[in-house]
Amino acid sequence: MKKTLAAILTTTAILATIMFASCHDPIFESISNEVELETNGLRGDIRSIVPFNNYIYCCNNMIYRKPALASYEGGGQNKQWREVSTSFTDGTITFLASDSSYIYALSIEWEADESEGKNLPSKATIYASSDGNTWNKVTVPDANLNSIDEDYDLVLFDNQEQSYSSGGTISTSGRIAYFGFYDDSINTGRTFRLSGTSATLIDAGTKYCKAAGDKFSTHSAFARKGSMYYWGKSGDDEIYWGTNPADDSNSIDLDCGIILSISVTADHLLLGTARGIQRVPIDASGNITGNTKDFKSGNNALSILTGRVMSTYVLDSSKPESETDEYAGQVIYGSITSSSISFDEVGLFAYYPERNTWNRDGTDSSSSDGN
Repeated sequence: MKKTLAAILTTTAILATIMFASCHDPIFESISNEVELETNGLRGDIRSIVPFNNYIYCCNNMIYRKPALASYEGGGQNKQWREVSTSFTDGTITFLASDSSYIYALSIEWEADESEGKNLPSKATIYASSDGNTWNKVTVPDANLNSIDEDYDLVLFDNQEQSYSSGGTISTSGRIAYFGFYDDSINTGRTFRLSGTSATLIDAGTKYCKAAGDKFSTHSAFARKGSMYYWGKSGDDEIYWGTNPADDSNSIDLDCGIILSISVTADHLLLGTARGIQRVPIDASGNITGNTKDFKSGNNALSILTGRVMSTYVLDSSKPESETDEYAGQVIYGSITSSSISFDEVGLFAYYPERNTWNRDGTDSSSSDGN
């Protein structure tokens, strides 16, 4: 469950040299699939993209949403997002998660550390909303979130269970939301299952919650579709799958960077990794059938999403990859000067089947460049 908060939130760490070896040649892809970036697009670190009440939500320190109606059903493409007003202003919103009844937001407050010349986390609060408009604090037992520091690793996540129906209706039946934190200083972590304004401890430091049938790893990269689970582990690029979340026997080494996010389509997994976005083929039963695979001809995913893709989202998981709306959040890991991508390439990106390309995605506000 551990996901280093500093690695996610700070922009002052120095990024280690990125290996030139990768699954595909990004230079060749860039030349063959060059697409001009749209002006309007949400900037900043997009770490969560989740559905709730027939909307799609994302966050970049603020919360945005758009109707879930597919682009190919008249839902439009770019400039559909709107900022969500919240009743709390006590921090920056870093993660979202949702279940069948609520959407959750993790807010972090900061204090200036003059000796180190940077801001450090000081307090964390989870909020829950049953309608996306009114938000209430979540009580988390045995977790002193009123006093945290950079040793704390915090994350909100969910199992991504959903189904899309024509007309923009999303069912989140079976979707479960979690909060995880890990204290590096004492090597202790806990995972909580969220339910409205309450949280129940279900995992006191172990990797599995067998009773609930949910898989936890040191990253929150995992997904479920029906009875099939997919997950990644910290520090490597191997992906695991199976109907038994305690069985690690089915795995494949993708050699494409640490897996940070997983979304499921009818015929592929869409993966956000430390070295861009990838897709992996699966069969009708959900079993992985091979290594990473090139995207559809003309799809520029491999040239435009080459950085650290923290979040992915597929609107209709019953459709094949490239035949439904898809979203990805690309972030800078380390300093801007050492990053493999520029600031203009950070933020929310979307793929719409009718145009067959990825590009920036944001609001219709030209004065703020789509933010």
